[in-house]
Amino acid sequence: MTLQRRDAIKSLISIGLTVATSAGAQGKTIEISMTDSAFVPPTITINAGDEVTWKNPALLLHTVTFDPAQAADKSNIKLPTGVQPFGSADLSEDGTFTHVFTEKGTYTYVCKYHESMGMKGKVVVS
Repeated sequence: MTLQRRDAIKSLISIGLTVATSAGAQGKTIEISMTDSAFVPPTITINAGDEVTWKNPALLLHTVTFDPAQAADKSNIKLPTGVQPFGSADLSEDGTFTHVFTEKGTYTYVCKYHESMGMKGKVVVS
């Protein structure tokens, strides 16, 4: 009877550890707002697996552009080695764009319509 009790306890501990690991593996969601010419906050630091949602409450059209081919100044876009360019479509008022960051590194991005006004941002994934 003692062996059965030990086996039962080991099983429960194992299940508990599995559940705790799964719950801890989920990333969190961070929000970035867009003003007329800025991302707020302009720089964030997150963990791999976290999700970032950009929201445009402004009347102006914006983008979230991580693609050097779409930037006026290609040097404003930086991606970790091996990460493919990505970005949003045009975001009108109340539009959103969400991306899950799985690769560690530093990402810099722009709004392609307001890049010349300094609308740039940075995501650091650790």
